Amino acid sequence: MSSPMRVVLTDFTRIEGVTAAAIVSKDGFVIDYVHTGEASIDPDSLAAMVTTLYGAATRLGEELNLGDITDVIIEYRNNYVLFDDVGEALTVLVADRRAILGRLRYELKKQRERIRSAL
Repeated sequence: MSSPMRVVLTDFTRIEGVTAAAIVSKDGFVIDYVHTGEASIDPDSLAAMVTTLYGAATRLGEELNLGDITDVIIEYRNNYVLFDDVGEALTVLVADRRAILGRLRYELKKQRERIRSAL
């Protein structure tokens, strides 16, 4: 039987273009991770790097008095990586260009409470 967290992450991978979805702790550990056959990502490396980038983005916002960070979007030539702060952890989506960025942002916000309750 799948955990509620696994169900949410699997739902993300059903969105066109999403190749991986993860929940990572803010101290750099994988809480849960799912991927499609298209993804060849080491989830432990992903968690460590996402946590480092999130910390840097948070410090940047503090230094420039920009307010609290809610999400981070990194756009590559053919892919996206999105992080969403869900309190004690981060939701991470990896997607290719088939994904619609607005849809990904919408789904992250829509599922925020569902993820928080599953933590």
